[in-house]
Amino acid sequence: MTDGAWKKILGECFVGDELAEWKAAKERLGPAFDHDGHAAAWVDYNSRVQAALPLDPDSDETRAIVAEWDALCADYMRVADPAMKHGAKPLWAFPMHLDDPTLFRQG
Repeated sequence: MTDGAWKKILGECFVGDELAEWKAAKERLGPAFDHDGHAAAWVDYNSRVQAALPLDPDSDETRAIVAEWDALCADYMRVADPAMKHGAKPLWAFPMHLDDPTLFRQG
């Protein structure tokens, strides 16, 4: 996902100091964290999920996709405090369109 796409999504889901808190959390990942590699992993993930749709909610494939989502989120959840995790509900409910080229593409 491009930086501009993240700014659009975060700007619609968070207000005021919440954005600064997420930026600080991102910085807590440290200088060794591969942000570009992580973004590329999301692009790959999103394209594979889109190709797999529709999915049976009870399938092993769906469980694997959810587990991969959790793994991709794990580093960010590690640096997020409880208030941020609670406040992130609008982000997880954001109606992302996997085929929107402005959201899911490598920059």
